[in-house]
Parts: sequence; C-alpha cells; structure tokens
Amino acid sequence: FPSHDKEGQAMSIETALDNRLSNEACVAQVGNRFDLVLVASIRAKELAAGHRPHTNTISKNYGTTALQEIAEGHIGAEYLQKLRKN
Repeated sequence: FPSHDKEGQAMSIETALDNRLSNEACVAQVGNRFDLVLVASIRAKELAAGHRPHTNTISKNYGTTALQEIAEGHIGAEYLQKLRKN
C-alpha cells in the first residue's frame, strides 16, 4: 500500500484500503483496467462539458467524479459503445 498521498501527506491504512477497494469496485463494474480508463475518460470529458453528475460528490475533479459514478454503478461498460460510435 502506498504510505503517502500525492501531496506527500502520510496516508492511513484505512484510507489506502478504501482506495484499493474503490479501484477494485470500478474494475468490477467495467470489466478490466483498460476499459476502466476509457470509460472514466469519456465520462470525465462529459462532466467537463457540463453534464450533471449522477452522484453526490464534493470533488471538483472530473476524473474523480467519473470514478465515483463507476464505483457506485451509475456508469458502466455501456460507455464503450460511445467510443465505438466515434
């Protein structure tokens, strides 16, 4: 587990476990890590363009909001169809 967050602050074991579980939940919703990156990027671009989030979030980061939506099951592998249409 990483011992520090991206700002260099010490991270608790609970936070590291929560992050890992969230990542695993996202992968479970989409299928694999490669598709997760594609789905999250499509959704983050939609959020940046003004689409409303499907979840209550305090984050101002579109990528974080997209991952939260995926982990909660609001967004899934169906977003890959948007990629195939373009």
